[in-house]
Amino acid sequence: MRVSTTFGRLAAGTLVVALGTGLAGCGKSGDSGSGGSGDGKVTISVMGLPPATKAATRQAFLDRVAEFEKANPTIHIEPSDAPWDVQTFAAKMAGGRAETVLEIPLTEPPGLIDRKQVADISAEAKALPEYAALDPRIMDTLSRDSKIYGLPESMYALGLLYNRKLFAAAGLDPDKPPATWDEFRADAKQIHDRTGQIGYAPMSINNGGGWHLTAMTYANGGTIEKQNGDKQAAGFTDGDATAQALDLLHAMRFEDNSLGTNMLRKSEDIAPQFAAGKIGMQINGPSAYGSYLSLYKGKAEDFGAAALPQGPGNATLIGGTVLMVSAKATADQRAAAVKWMEFQYLKPAYDPDIAAAQAKANAADKLPVGVPGLPIYDQSVVAKVDAAVKPYVNVTTAHFQPYVDGTAKLKLVPEPPVGSQDVYAALDPVVQAALTRQNADIPALLKTASGHVDSILQQQ
Repeated sequence: MRVSTTFGRLAAGTLVVALGTGLAGCGKSGDSGSGGSGDGKVTISVMGLPPATKAATRQAFLDRVAEFEKANPTIHIEPSDAPWDVQTFAAKMAGGRAETVLEIPLTEPPGLIDRKQVADISAEAKALPEYAALDPRIMDTLSRDSKIYGLPESMYALGLLYNRKLFAAAGLDPDKPPATWDEFRADAKQIHDRTGQIGYAPMSINNGGGWHLTAMTYANGGTIEKQNGDKQAAGFTDGDATAQALDLLHAMRFEDNSLGTNMLRKSEDIAPQFAAGKIGMQINGPSAYGSYLSLYKGKAEDFGAAALPQGPGNATLIGGTVLMVSAKATADQRAAAVKWMEFQYLKPAYDPDIAAAQAKANAADKLPVGVPGLPIYDQSVVAKVDAAVKPYVNVTTAHFQPYVDGTAKLKLVPEPPVGSQDVYAALDPVVQAALTRQNADIPALLKTASGHVDSILQQQ
């Protein structure tokens, strides 16, 4: 199992606002071999523009684009708000229609590097003053043969989000969320039995089932992929960690009736119901708080975040969003792309003055400040930024403290290193079967899925 050591602590003062990631045609930069527009400017397209439904964060992004272009008059930015889509991303990349700056999940770099679809940005990255302070454990995932192919944007560790009002209504203590899977099951049942609402809402489609099953496997001490010689192979039939996670879901569905009636859910199905107080718990990261408030109109006082419930593994899944540059980019576009990456993402997490200014502006716009996340820099940088942001924190930090305290004690395990999205897709049907078939043969389902995953990994 590839396990990173526990990060020193969580960045309690770091602002986390969920920005939509996107994928679309390159526009001018894709049409121009040099990225030039005929007026001496270099044009680059960038992912990350929030959707129109998030008016405040979208305008903040556009304001940053204008500020960047003013400071860099020879660079023109074309922002895209098309969402990153696992179903279409590979085809977009293969067709050369992706943006210059790619804002993508941490699962994607290995394949993109292997297929030579992203640029080597070693020279540009190492010239950044922030580079030396970046966490080397993160940078290892973005490097190959001493070459750098990307930079981190943000990192997360999966935890448990819960509705404090439903906990209280069910006779549970909102300040003591479940720490083990047994407590988790009991709390979900009590929420359903006493309030009539859904105790826990699992994801099972769009790769979400496999993603959360992976996190539960880690918490139980297992792994999804294992090293087999010089390749990866399915590892979830070694031991019973994954089977135990599926047995838990099956029991909650058919014995406790605490999962509701819709067993084919994706994140977008769960979020509005959770915000409306109709779901007691979901597996997610605290960064969902921004959408919970702005998009789904949830009540701030009802939102709680805890560490992922645990079995013997004492671990949770970490992932994140990283920034890479298309291999189609010219040298000028590559340089401009790294400048943008530094300006928009690296400096605000590094420079206390910039962090404080952004926190002040976001607080004035009633955006959340102080939602915990995992730091991308070393602790000397994080401490300075936290201190600068602290005066503008506008969230109830006590409601996030169970997540901060609990996650700090866990091992942080990266997502499966090879073909993770395809592996998640292969595990979705297993999760669906556990949730929809009362007579589901879980060992047989896992054996079949193991063969499928082995085929996927061999192809990768």
